[in-house]
Amino acid sequence: MTVLTDALQRQLVNHQLDTKLVSLVDNRAYTGRQMAEMVNGLAEKFTQHGIKQGDVVLIALTNHWTYPLIEMALWQLDAIAHPIAPSSGMAEIQDEFEEYHYAAGIFDTAYTVALEKTTNFIAEPFLMDGAEINFYRYHIMQENNAGNFKQTNLALILNTSGSTGKPKRVGLTHEQLYHSAKHIAASQSLTDQDAALVVMPMFHVNAQVIQLLGTLISGGKLVVAQKFSASRFWSAIAHHEITWVSIVPTIIQILQMNEKAKSAFKQYQHDIKLKYVRSASFSLLPDQLTAFEKQYHLPIIEGYGMTEAASLIALNPFDAPKAGTVGLPIATDVALLIDGKISKKAGQSGEILLRGDHVITDYLDSRPDSFYNGWLLTGDLGQFDTDGYLKIVGRIKEIISHGGEKVAPLAIEAVLRQLDFIDEVVVIGVPNTLYGEEVVAAVIANDSVNGLTETQMRERILQYAADNLSLPARPTRIVFVTDYPHNPTGKVMRHKLIAQLSQ
Repeated sequence: MTVLTDALQRQLVNHQLDTKLVSLVDNRAYTGRQMAEMVNGLAEKFTQHGIKQGDVVLIALTNHWTYPLIEMALWQLDAIAHPIAPSSGMAEIQDEFEEYHYAAGIFDTAYTVALEKTTNFIAEPFLMDGAEINFYRYHIMQENNAGNFKQTNLALILNTSGSTGKPKRVGLTHEQLYHSAKHIAASQSLTDQDAALVVMPMFHVNAQVIQLLGTLISGGKLVVAQKFSASRFWSAIAHHEITWVSIVPTIIQILQMNEKAKSAFKQYQHDIKLKYVRSASFSLLPDQLTAFEKQYHLPIIEGYGMTEAASLIALNPFDAPKAGTVGLPIATDVALLIDGKISKKAGQSGEILLRGDHVITDYLDSRPDSFYNGWLLTGDLGQFDTDGYLKIVGRIKEIISHGGEKVAPLAIEAVLRQLDFIDEVVVIGVPNTLYGEEVVAAVIANDSVNGLTETQMRERILQYAADNLSLPARPTRIVFVTDYPHNPTGKVMRHKLIAQLSQ
């Protein structure tokens, strides 16, 4: 037993008669005792199917009430969960298994046909309270050298896009997850009387740590939605007495614009117990934040996090938020790297550095160049004000932040170059008020277009992207150009291209 599993089990015991897990998909509701029984039952099932200490189980599921139970059962065995986007391609998944010797996977039914076409995955489905767990054992169960239970053992692996296109695997330990969840609960004053609505995708660190673990560690209630629905958002908030929700600016703006959402709020506003909305990923414009708060009579608490820090870096204090900032550091040592020196001076911009008991000290596939004297280099440019509030002023890295998801432009470019009529392509993130950045592909077509019009080429690009890229990585706009701005050495100046296309 680790500090994380002990804390999670203790809360289920303390609230064994209280409803602590609700599914909006099928209106299921479970008490702490029922959750504990299912976690134990799942752990037994996993053991029967060959899962042992140190094994990695990949999870490719849309949001579902079984998600947190699956992870808790794996952690109970000291096995490791690796959630990924359920839109991930089968070839990408197979590469992961072959390269890293994963033991098994749990997949959405959308993968059934693709899995049947492979000989590497052996279907061994089983039921949990009538819900099918689509468990697939990999054809070779690798031996591992895991030792006794340790606080430093891995619990969770999450992918974060790398600037080279190959995803970086972030390994978070039992200790790091526990510390982050405790800090989140403390910074938001969460108690066992709170209830959180989960609409963010569960393969994302925001839902994984801020909502799932932050709520479970504090003894609160989890209400799980399959995905965000503007028309059903406020009815769920009211009916299940939700007290807080963690979302991204894209969702906030949809709620402002969607007529069904606005109508539903008027219908249910007297039953709503929501205390605040937590927002991260990219900053809202001050006037957008003010408009939402005025429209829905709810405060927005903006924060800053990243996978490498188990989703926690900074948060605006409830009693003194500052629009346009991500707030004050929360249990995280934050500094700036300015001209090779570590600084916390106000009014100067530099790369944000992190360290703390929930911050990784290396990636699973070691990247020493991502660290500086024991500090994690975030790739984000920040600035402190005189009160210590942190503002994000830009990014050193070329990662695109689209609706809360991080995507690597080089990886997208490599896929699109497979089309014979594309001579060159540069993918950039162009500022967008709804998504933070939209994924724009600037394409130079070659002489093999064979009479294709730009409309036809655009349609082929979009279809090819839909077939070969995960949803957040698919370009939302295709622009045909004849050249790109270059620096004296011939490198494409992406910032200038962004400025051009932003107009």
